[in-house]
This record gives sequence, C-alpha cells and structure tokens, in this order.
Amino acid sequence: MKRLLIIGVLMLSLGSCRKWLEIKPEGTQLESEAVQSQQDLANILNSCYDAMANHYNGRVQFFNELMGDNLEKPQSGFTVPVYQHTTNFFNSDVSSLYGDLYNVIFRLNFLQKKLSDGSITVDAAFKSRVEAETKFLRAMIYFDIVRIWAQPYGYTTDNSHLGVVIREEVETSPKARASVGAVYSFILGDIESAIVGLPDQNGNYATKDAAKALLAKVYFQMNNYAKVKEVCDELIPKYTMDPTLNRFENALTSTEKIFSFVSTGVGDNRAATYINNFRIVNPSNPSPNRLSKSLYLEATADTADKRSAFYTIFSPGDASETYGITKFNSDFLSNPISYLSQLKLMRAEACAILGTDLTTAVGDINDILTRAYQSNTYNLPTNTPAADLITMARKQRRLEFPCEGVRVQDLKRIGAKEDPTGSGSVMIRTSKWNCPGLALQFPVGENTSVFEFNAEGGCE
Repeated sequence: MKRLLIIGVLMLSLGSCRKWLEIKPEGTQLESEAVQSQQDLANILNSCYDAMANHYNGRVQFFNELMGDNLEKPQSGFTVPVYQHTTNFFNSDVSSLYGDLYNVIFRLNFLQKKLSDGSITVDAAFKSRVEAETKFLRAMIYFDIVRIWAQPYGYTTDNSHLGVVIREEVETSPKARASVGAVYSFILGDIESAIVGLPDQNGNYATKDAAKALLAKVYFQMNNYAKVKEVCDELIPKYTMDPTLNRFENALTSTEKIFSFVSTGVGDNRAATYINNFRIVNPSNPSPNRLSKSLYLEATADTADKRSAFYTIFSPGDASETYGITKFNSDFLSNPISYLSQLKLMRAEACAILGTDLTTAVGDINDILTRAYQSNTYNLPTNTPAADLITMARKQRRLEFPCEGVRVQDLKRIGAKEDPTGSGSVMIRTSKWNCPGLALQFPVGENTSVFEFNAEGGCE
C-alpha cells in the first residue's frame, strides 16, 4: 500500500513532475525506489485506466455538448463561455480539463519509458500488452484533445492548421503545437501499434476490437469513409444488436459492448458527471443542465419511437419552459465507450456517402429503427436513395447518442466535407462550423514564446 501511494504521488500532476527527479522530500521515496517491479508497472497502468474513467465519465463529453446544439445555455459558471464560444485562457474549467488529460498522457509516457529502459525486468508478453494498452489510451485522449482545442480535420485542405502539443516522452518543457495533420498521424500510429499488441480478450481492459472501434471513429472524423467501411465490415459481424434502449443500463453485459468503463457502486461511479449533470430528481425538478428545444422537439416528434420516453418537459407553455432527459437517472452506471450501434450508423453513413453497398446501409439503419420502434413497421425500404440514407443516419446519430459528446463533432465533420468555405450551410446554433470560438482556448500556463494560442472573439 505504501508503494502504491508513492506511485500515485509521483504521477499526481505535470507541475510536480518537474521536480520529483531532482529532490527527495522528507518521508518519501524516489521514483527509482518506488517503481521496482512488474507489479508496480501494472499498478500504474491501472491508475491510468482509473484516471481515464474519471475524465470520460461524462466530463469530456459535456464540454463537447456545451459547444453544440443539444443543450440550453447553462445558468451560470465557467461553462457559460464554452456554450457561448467565447472561452479565454483564464477559464479554470477549461484549463482543468486540459491539464488533467495531459497528466494522464504523462503517466502513460512514463509507463512506456519504464517498460523499455531496462530498469525493471518484465516478461515479453506483459511488455507487449501494456505498451499496446498505453498507446490505445493515449490515442483516445489525443483524439479528444485535438477535437476540442483545435479546428477539425479538413479545416484546411492539407490539415496544416494548428492542432495541439504532441508529447510522447517523459518531459514537460515548452513545446509548439503540431499541425492537425501531424496529430492525426500520431493518433493513427498509436492505434495501429495498439491493434498489433492488444489481445482479443482482456477482461475490462482494452482489446484489439476496442482499438479497431476507435480507429473507425478517427477515420469517420477524418471523412475517410472507405476506411470506415473497411474497419466496420470487420467488426460488425462479431457483435449483435441489444434490444435495450438505454445502453447505460447494461453497459457491461450488452451484446453490443466493445469497450466500457466499469462501475462497481456509488463510490466507483464511471458515469458520475453524466448523472450529476442530467439526472432529474423528481418530475418538477429540472436537472442542472437542460436540453435544447431543438433536441427535445426532434426526439419527441414521433411518440411511436420508444426513445421519446426518455425526454421530459418542465413548465410547458410558460416562458420558463425547459427540457430534460431521464436516461441518466440512476445512482451509478457503467459507461459504454465503444459499441455496435456506433459502428452501424458510421457504416451506414459511409456507404451512403460512397454510393456503394446501399443495401448494407439500409440494413444498418433499420436495425436501429427496429429497436427504437420495437417493430419493423417504420423501417426504410430497400431502394431508399443514398441522399435519404445520409439524412436518416445523421438523424439517428443525434437520437441515439444525446449528451454523449457526439453531435458537435458530427457537425464539424460534415462542415469540413460539405461546406469547406464556411458559407453558412452547416451551422452550430448561430455559429458557422469553422468559427474561431468552436476551438476552446488553451490555459494561460501554455503562454511561452513557442506556443501560439487560438484566436479569441467568439463567433459571429
């Protein structure tokens, strides 16, 4: 236990990392004394999963949702500028998320260093698996950092626009931002390495399929639909649709599950921020964060769609009318990260955009519709045109993944592909998809001579 506590202290923050190799505080051990065995490395890996689960418990997803069109403006606090697309480098909520995500990257880089520097004897199978798991987790983090703090892939034709700092070593010195193209290349490299080293079965930890599902998501964001179809064609036959409408209720046992963060109870709640942000305590008490009218109207337009039952309205007809969602009404929930429904809708949209294998696209969408309506009465005909399939796939993505951080990145992806000049045909509320405020501002701590901040001033 003493050794575990010491490891936790060593990994605590980027600020402390600068000093712990130089000074030995009284009553503690140096890194060389604390990290001595293969089990110590396994414990650090567990700490990385634990930190990831705590940041992906709805927190990362919430920052995405704030920028999109699924939520109302928050009542108060540092999240208001995120919603208004006007963040600056003094925003503590934004800075905290940014720092916490890079702290996990530091841990992962430290773990990779210790696996390869020869200071600890580890068996080959352990080394191969753990290196792959660290690269999977690091790719997952960078995929969100670059999407939240930079303009999307496709914003410039060659993706030379500024992305985020790439850190793959155990260091905290000032660095310049890499291009978005370079960041995506780094992510793809980590994922491909992870696929090679990860096992097919790995308990609650990452597997080959988890890395492949992440790969499909990255290609989808890149508008690389041929690659999306290729990866999804490989993965989808391995899983079957689950009839459960709320995947958070059976995230660990679902036949759709590819990768989830596991909750064991209220004290170990991997969906805590989802619940804290959206849980409705009673029918007259709205959640702290309310849904937008546009989401509510689209989600409840057809009451035959059983998903409409997740939504509720408060003070209907009054000036204070607002809307909530009940899918997070629980004391604790496990957190599904990658699952079959995502793959089905990605493949459907990819096939329709490519104009090939439309029968597969129809089948994928109809699987979603059959579950939503608990009947095939509302399924699409087999000869549905590609344009209609694209529209339906995108609609179902909004209805399947509300509050899960998907919507704003979909709109950015669509804008980069279909409105590259930012003419205004793809809007995120009243903002163009490529306006400056849709990339969050970096923390003031990044203010060095080599680092360039995002433009401020919000969106027109």
